[in-house]
Amino acid sequence: MTVRVAVVGIDGSGKSSLIARVRAARLLTLSCPDLHHNGDGPLHEVSRGLAAVGEAADSLGSPVVKAATLYLRMTLYGPVEDFLLRTYRPDVLVCERHPIIETLVYAPLYTRLARRAAPDVPAVLALAERRHPGATAALHRWQALEQDRVGIGGDLTTVLDAIAAILGTGTAAAITRLAETYRTTLPDRVLWLDTPPAEAARRLALRGGHRETHETAAHLETLRTGYLALGPELEKHCPEVQFVRVPDADEIVHSFVA
Repeated sequence: MTVRVAVVGIDGSGKSSLIARVRAARLLTLSCPDLHHNGDGPLHEVSRGLAAVGEAADSLGSPVVKAATLYLRMTLYGPVEDFLLRTYRPDVLVCERHPIIETLVYAPLYTRLARRAAPDVPAVLALAERRHPGATAALHRWQALEQDRVGIGGDLTTVLDAIAAILGTGTAAAITRLAETYRTTLPDRVLWLDTPPAEAARRLALRGGHRETHETAAHLETLRTGYLALGPELEKHCPEVQFVRVPDADEIVHSFVA
């Protein structure tokens, strides 16, 4: 039976570097929400299109649309995970982020950010289409499927409200509902890379390029607080899940096969 391990943490915490080391150790990995980064997985074009809409939302300062695209991108997770598990039957699957965990941590922040800016969906879609032709078609096709399946996703302006309502039902009920929407369950182990927000912000500044809405020092601090609070909640409601704080990732690769 496959042991599923999720590596989580604020942006700039070192997840991608750690996942690269895991791949070098010949363990199977799965990236989320960038499902198109999984070389052997399906749904790449849909993932790229949704990512392009999310980047356009970042550029135009639309946290409502950004959050909606994050949700839709993570609904790809279950089908891709299932494909990898059935195809390769690995002993260990190491996931960079996990949709249920990240929704519990990131959605409250985006709910607050959404109060500050009105969504401009046409402008976001127009920019995304200019940058990535076909992005809007990929978005609309996946929206229709998800709306029919779970009743969320058809309107980008209401996705965040729907997720906030789910979280408002309490941790245990929210996990059950999110498992349905993402077509997956919580991993066996969650490794939280607890990098100080100031250090993470420094790394992100050095990285350059596209910056996401939540990638500021203040927001990173808020997200760290979310992970800090999540550990006890999982211990209370899902004791079968191992939630481990990792202050130093240098030796953590060995724990995947322990």
